[in-house]
Amino acid sequence: MKKILALTLLLVVLVASTSMAQFSWQMYDFGTGPFDHNNNWSPIDYPYGIDNLPSPGYLGEGGEGFDLEGFNYALDGQTVHLSLTNSFGYSAYSSGWDNNYDLGDIFFGFNGEYYEYAIDVTDGTLWSVDTYVGIPQTDGSYYGTSIADQVGAWEIGTGTILGNVTTTMTWFDDLETNPMQGDGDTYVWEFAFDAGMDADLLTAFSSYNSVGFHNILGCGNDMVEETYSGVPEPATLILMGFGLVGLGTYYRKRK
Repeated sequence: MKKILALTLLLVVLVASTSMAQFSWQMYDFGTGPFDHNNNWSPIDYPYGIDNLPSPGYLGEGGEGFDLEGFNYALDGQTVHLSLTNSFGYSAYSSGWDNNYDLGDIFFGFNGEYYEYAIDVTDGTLWSVDTYVGIPQTDGSYYGTSIADQVGAWEIGTGTILGNVTTTMTWFDDLETNPMQGDGDTYVWEFAFDAGMDADLLTAFSSYNSVGFHNILGCGNDMVEETYSGVPEPATLILMGFGLVGLGTYYRKRK
């Protein structure tokens, strides 16, 4: 019976640890995969969407090439780790409009705000944001419509550069198993920066109740907004902790 208990506890630890390593992250292990509920979905109700999925729809291009698919956040000491998953990398091309639509900057704020800070995705700098701009006026975009008002900030307007952000992007062939149309090729962006580069920023990350992130595509076609409560603790870590404690207790009693 004791052997069975020990083996069970060991299995719990192994399951917890392997479930955290099923995706090859470069800078931080966010868990089993790069997708979350934003994949094939958007909080905006698009008039030409395919079954309420974000898509230009009426041009027959489908939504996959314009899809923001997932976002992750973790605070490791003073280091902030983020990941953004999409299907187009930095720029999404529309063959119908013969236009490229660039990925927007990554905005974030604390306790109900989204636009206090931002990562400029073009040069990898972190900003304290004073003003921002919405999607640009270009053919095929939702500029001037109610969608543009709903998606909000696209790019930093004015503000102060606080420092540099470490950035890496990895391309995966057919990583997504349920693309809306087309292939399942996927780009995973990872970002990391030291919150201690600015005193106010460090205070915010040390005492926040919630932190919210915001990102859109330059045509306004999709948006991701994620909010995280203070000091997130993944369930897999809790599971692993229980397993290790159980193993330790078992072997102490055995001795």
